[in-house]
Amino acid sequence: MEDLLQAIKPYATVQFIKKRTVLFYQGEIPRQAKIIRSGLVKVYSITATGEERIVSLYSTGDIFPLPWIFNETSNTLFYFEAMTNCEIVSLPKSDLLNTLANSPTLQSDVLKSVICEYTALLLHVTALEQSRAAEKIGFTLYYLMFRHGKQITDDTFRITLKLTQPMIASLVGLTRESIVINLRMLKRKGIVTFHHFTYEIHRSKLEKFLGEDSFKDLMVH
Repeated sequence: MEDLLQAIKPYATVQFIKKRTVLFYQGEIPRQAKIIRSGLVKVYSITATGEERIVSLYSTGDIFPLPWIFNETSNTLFYFEAMTNCEIVSLPKSDLLNTLANSPTLQSDVLKSVICEYTALLLHVTALEQSRAAEKIGFTLYYLMFRHGKQITDDTFRITLKLTQPMIASLVGLTRESIVINLRMLKRKGIVTFHHFTYEIHRSKLEKFLGEDSFKDLMVH
């Protein structure tokens, strides 16, 4: 996204956002489009019982809120909150759209990013559809690997986020206790290793556990 950041520089301002700052509230009418230059932003909703449910995690290069930017909604559909200290680029959506309209290359870059997010969200939905906790967590790990994983060997991906077990619980809709039990089981099977907040996924073992050969070509984005 560096090319896009350079192209919008005349119209943009850079904000340094502290952890836990809410960037957008659900139902809010945004004033500007935003791009993450560094940091992590969680996208979430609040259930009827007051529980937080993470919908997605945005990191460097992500643009939001896309439905509002592309005139599909008049307001934000979810809450957006900084999970770490962030550097956020803000600009009027008209300037962003005009910049993209004048550059097929930038349009292609943004389209690839949106397709990646769309595919990742399908994996997240698949995780939520599973009946067993272990499969829910397995598909969620695959979602995180696809969306935020950094390949460190032919078969190992490191999730480049500071993941906590409550975050995983919120993504999956399970209790923290269930997350702990099943992560330990997946660790015993050699599918995942973790230390503090760093998770490494052994892709072939995870795919074998999930039983989905069709996933094998997903990581070539």
